[in-house]
Amino acid sequence: MQFRVGSLIEKRGHGSRQRCIRNRPGGAVLGVSQPEGAGHADSIYHGIADHLPMVIFISSYLIVSLSVCFYIQWDVTLVMFSALPLLILTRMIFSKWFCKTLDEEVNLQNKMTNLVTETFSCIRTVIAFSAQRQTINKYERIANEHGRMTEERLRASSVYDALAQVLLTELIFTAALCYGMWRVGNDNPGRLAALAINMLYMCVTSISIGFHWNGVSNARQNAAEMRSILLERPMIESDKSVDKDILKKAKNTKDMWDLNVKNGSTVKIGPCEGAGPEANLTLYKAVPKGQGTIRFNDVHFCYPSRPDIEVLKGVTLDIKQGEHVAIVGSSGSGKSTLTALILRFYDPTKGNVHLDDEDLRLMNPDAIRAEIGLVSQEPVLFDGTISDNIRYGKLDATQADINDAARKAEAWQFISALPEGMKTRVGDRGLQLSGGQKQRVAIARAVIRNPSVIIFDEATSALDTKHEGEVQKAIDAASQGVTTITIAHRLSTVKNSDRIIVLEAGEIVEEGPPEQLMSNPNGRFWRMYTDQRLDSVPISTMHLSTHTTGGKLKGKFSMGPTDLPKQLLDPESRRRAWARSSLGANKRLGKSYSVLSTDRQKLTLPVMSKKRSRLDKSFKTNVMEIAVEEKSFDEDFTLPGKATNLSAVWRLIKSFKEGYTYLAAAIPVTILRGLFFLLVCFEVASVLEIAMAPDTQVTQQVLIVAAVYIALIIIKTMFEAVGRLFVALYGHGFCVHMRGQMFRKLLRHGAAYFDEEQNTPGKLVHKVMTDTASLNRILGDKLDLLLPAVICSFVSVSIALWINWKLALFCGFQFPAFFMFRLVELRETSKRQRQMIEEEKKAANLATVVLSNMSTIKAYTLQEHFDAIFYNALKPLQSAMKRQSCISAFVFACQFSFTYILIAITLHIGKVMMLSNEITPFDYLRVVLLTQFGANFISQLIASVSDLTRARVAAENILAVINEPPTDMDNLTDEGLRPRVVGRIALQNVEFRYPSRPIVPILKNLTIQVAPGQSVAIVGPSGSGKSSVIAMFHRMYTPTSGQVLVDNYNVRSINPNYLRRVVVSVGQEPTLFSFTIKENITYGLCDDEFNMEKIIKAAKIAHIHDFIKSLPNGYETEVGEFGAQLSGGQKQRIAIARAMVRDPKVLLLDEATAALDATSEKAVQEALESASRHCTCIHVAHRLSSIRTVDKIIVLVEGEIAEQGTHQELMEAKGLYYEMNQLEL
Repeated sequence: MQFRVGSLIEKRGHGSRQRCIRNRPGGAVLGVSQPEGAGHADSIYHGIADHLPMVIFISSYLIVSLSVCFYIQWDVTLVMFSALPLLILTRMIFSKWFCKTLDEEVNLQNKMTNLVTETFSCIRTVIAFSAQRQTINKYERIANEHGRMTEERLRASSVYDALAQVLLTELIFTAALCYGMWRVGNDNPGRLAALAINMLYMCVTSISIGFHWNGVSNARQNAAEMRSILLERPMIESDKSVDKDILKKAKNTKDMWDLNVKNGSTVKIGPCEGAGPEANLTLYKAVPKGQGTIRFNDVHFCYPSRPDIEVLKGVTLDIKQGEHVAIVGSSGSGKSTLTALILRFYDPTKGNVHLDDEDLRLMNPDAIRAEIGLVSQEPVLFDGTISDNIRYGKLDATQADINDAARKAEAWQFISALPEGMKTRVGDRGLQLSGGQKQRVAIARAVIRNPSVIIFDEATSALDTKHEGEVQKAIDAASQGVTTITIAHRLSTVKNSDRIIVLEAGEIVEEGPPEQLMSNPNGRFWRMYTDQRLDSVPISTMHLSTHTTGGKLKGKFSMGPTDLPKQLLDPESRRRAWARSSLGANKRLGKSYSVLSTDRQKLTLPVMSKKRSRLDKSFKTNVMEIAVEEKSFDEDFTLPGKATNLSAVWRLIKSFKEGYTYLAAAIPVTILRGLFFLLVCFEVASVLEIAMAPDTQVTQQVLIVAAVYIALIIIKTMFEAVGRLFVALYGHGFCVHMRGQMFRKLLRHGAAYFDEEQNTPGKLVHKVMTDTASLNRILGDKLDLLLPAVICSFVSVSIALWINWKLALFCGFQFPAFFMFRLVELRETSKRQRQMIEEEKKAANLATVVLSNMSTIKAYTLQEHFDAIFYNALKPLQSAMKRQSCISAFVFACQFSFTYILIAITLHIGKVMMLSNEITPFDYLRVVLLTQFGANFISQLIASVSDLTRARVAAENILAVINEPPTDMDNLTDEGLRPRVVGRIALQNVEFRYPSRPIVPILKNLTIQVAPGQSVAIVGPSGSGKSSVIAMFHRMYTPTSGQVLVDNYNVRSINPNYLRRVVVSVGQEPTLFSFTIKENITYGLCDDEFNMEKIIKAAKIAHIHDFIKSLPNGYETEVGEFGAQLSGGQKQRIAIARAMVRDPKVLLLDEATAALDATSEKAVQEALESASRHCTCIHVAHRLSSIRTVDKIIVLVEGEIAEQGTHQELMEAKGLYYEMNQLEL
């Protein structure tokens, strides 16, 4: 049953989190979505598999034993039974407090999990800003708070268990036994013996129920958390079917929507019998193949997480079938919100959105999204092949369809050049591809759908000029006959639109055909266009070609320079001039670029083959050199040596020196506590001996026995409380210590480590959180059972052998039988334990990836597909668990059956031995009880075999993490130089290949020299190695050969954290954390490195201060996970502020202004130019208008410099840079 319930919880919990992901502010929260759910499911599984059966077994045993005792002697049993109501009452009171405290612990545990998950998901940002120590400190603060609460609970739990389950239970047992001795006495010693043995087993068994009841309570608490997830209803249902029986039970329709309900339309049903008060069900109208007509009717909208900020303010907009509409405006004006409403990620606060004259609320969201193709600003790819990622647009697509879509998206060329072509794995979040390559794969994914509506949300922002023009042509071709919505900051991408909508502060301020908006020099669009001009030349290069399609006039133009002569103020003159200049430019461009491309192919291919062999040799040599050099930097926590069997657990125990005090105190106390159990055997035998004595001695003997055993019980209670507490504290401290060590160790690694497939975020989170929990289950939960089991089993058997070795040997025959039964289970468990853990990691990683990218998954209606993948990932785990459960159940049944058969045989042998005077009845009773107690201890020990096996595997995984040295560099080392940096940087003969793709050369013998204060731009096609150059300067990776120099120092000799404090980058896809805006801007800085004045200054440079001040909480506003509460432009500007607050000596800008609107880009560009006067600045850009004022421009092609010089020099040379400029006009 347990594996069925556990897997069902995992499945339904995963599906429910997918459905309700948009209910939560900022989308999915990584730690809450999967690791928390996995932890809940794991707790419930163990509660059902381990603890609930024992609670049921013990409870039924107590009931039967109590009935037998009542039958034997009701008044003596009543004395024993008198403690039960008090035990139940105290347990109820304690359980209520226990659950409340545990709930607070779970919340803190979730915070730790969230932090670990978010850190590994954004590890490159963590490394880039040297935030490892800050992250570790934050983790430790949460862990310390969690530890404080856990210690309070453990102290209270230990004292309660000792007082309620030991002191009270055994005192009542002693009292009942003495009363029974006096009450029954000599009249019937056999009845007294039966009564005493039954009561003895009842007491011993009732003590063990506390441990299992705590496990059930824990599972119950987690089940309540999971139930809230399972029952959470999404704001927008996507269910495709509804239970018709429930619909028939609808009591009334007073809560129905105020709609004209027709057959098949949406109906919201109110309270239903048997369905609960919140069972509101929705029937959706079928969505036929749409025409693509869209209408916004007085739409107002506020995000649920910020209901006081209105994002859209009465937007009314009609988009006709087949029309190409561009929506432009400043960052945060509501452009992307319009697409979210079309995709029905949200419903309007007021007003409605129509698709083909039907309100979207009447349509199934999945059916709507199936008709829409989305290419977002920050493309999300999933770990898999390129072919798989394109197929996600159309799951039934053939390989021919995929290849055709890649060609349309201009992705075929770079894909076919890869060694594995379409089968190339893209890595987690597509990190193995460049930004432009990822974007083109995303475009292919949208094109393959053949949608009736296609939305391009900054779809070409990550492309270089050459590929942007090519992809734009492909987009234009794909848009023919399809309703197309383009959201853009780069206005050159909207030149072929039929209509342009200018959005500002949630309102439409201007709209019309492109030529109409360009004819209005006082309009908002014209001002945006002039802010984004490319260069100052006498005339513009905008051209206009008009043609008629279906009687409709369509105008197309391209945008270029804007410093126009006065005579062109006349609109008609301006249009004629744009047409003349651009037509000529296009003809010249087409001819020259074609020749350039052909010549380059002829010249470069032979050179590449020669260099490849040289690179292969250098690659093999330099990896060895790096490994030798970096070894000396690895002086952190390591445990050398190879782990076998349980030695890994033992080595970890030895490494936790902080817990030696607890362990040193816990071991003797726990052993003594176990030995006290054996005294009960002598207590029962002593009572029976007294019962056989003359009446005159009974009262005196009773008082002596009662006094002795009460004193021993009090001492045992003290040992019980102290032993349980010390063991629990040791286990918890060990778990916290190992988690901290693993987290710290993983953060030492460089970016290359996280590129490996086995080090995805989900798998790393599983190692840190789950493997340590497996060890805690042994060292914390069960150590106080295992330690007494080992010692007491040996002592009890030894005493039994001393009393009567013949009977003891026969009774001890059950011990090898137990081992034989458990050996079968151990062999099967050991085989599958590692497999189960690996399958758990795979499932956890998949769920983490899915739940952190739900916007893309919902947009492409992939929920069921990923559900199926998740379920398939669980099948091997379910199969292994099912087989293990069957074997465990069989062994358990055989063991208990054999035990009771052996007891029956022992009774017969004992009778024969007593009749032959080989043993007295009292010694017989002592031997039987001692061996049974020993068997019970051994049974507990053997029952923990599966946990020990899992702990061994977990310990080996932990050791593997702890002992693995940093692969590339140590990001937490204090070693290395800290020179005064003025900003001179250089690459000298650098060759580089990504460690995950060692056969693909990225940089080829590259040499770049940048003087202090100089501003250099690096341009070139996507995948040419521009971002890799940034990575070299930032020491995200180490070159295969050659040197990276900062002020003539090799960066490998400079402390990496110091280097990244003076060399700061702003990436192409900014990553924000689920902190406040202030915390994101100061991310990675110590408290003494910033103040509010510096933060505001940096925000003003980034042109984001005014927006922040407009928010209710200002700089204390939470941005959501990955900055989900902000637009792309707002995130980018906060990322720029994060860089500027550091006052860098070298500033690396990798498409830093690509996501900004024209006005913001101009303001930020001016601010960056001003700030860069005091630092060296490296620009990586596709938008050439942003780099025309730099000191030097380097054109990079296939990892080599094609040309370099100033803007003017390169334009005059009319080489590749000139061609790229012409394409951007």
